[in-house]
Amino acid sequence: MDRYWNYRVLKKDCKNGLVSYDVCEVYYENGIPDSWIWGKNVLSGDSKEHLEEKIQSILMAFKKPILEIIGDDEDLVEVKE
Repeated sequence: MDRYWNYRVLKKDCKNGLVSYDVCEVYYENGIPDSWIWGKNVLSGDSKEHLEEKIQSILMAFKKPILEIIGDDEDLVEVKE
């Protein structure tokens, strides 16, 4: 039996007029999506396009220096690696 996890965009109608799009971990058995984890969402947004914009912003973060939290969340300092 072939079992594995990957990430997928899931759409959920919240039945209050809102729709949620989430990037979630999805579990597969024999190539068929079988289950997912809502509590461990990687990203959430109100549309697929909104998720794509967030992903582009996250990718830009890897092009900038890392920030380290100093003290009890008092300051941020750029880290040279």
